[in-house]
Amino acid sequence: MSLDTLTRMILVEDLVDRVKGRLLDKLVNNQTLVYRKVPSHCKECNSDSIVGVEIMGAKSGILLWECEDCGEMFLKYNADITEIELQKAKDFWTNPRDWGYIPKSKFS
Repeated sequence: MSLDTLTRMILVEDLVDRVKGRLLDKLVNNQTLVYRKVPSHCKECNSDSIVGVEIMGAKSGILLWECEDCGEMFLKYNADITEIELQKAKDFWTNPRDWGYIPKSKFS
């Protein structure tokens, strides 16, 4: 991963409506393409705005790549490994109160 790759951290529940069944089928259209490094562009819309997606509860670091323009997702690891990591992370949650409260008037 290059230092200029943007990454966002999310929960599995932020990606799928239901965490039952095979999660990867709900996220990645082409499960045969694997990009160990950030793709140069999106294969769907040709955008070069690709970010790494780190999922809380899964392995440390980027698990998937996502196009910021069209939302298409790409694998960093093969489908079986990715599905195992998604299943491990599906019951993770966070309490918004643990993150602290900042009033809108303090937003920049």
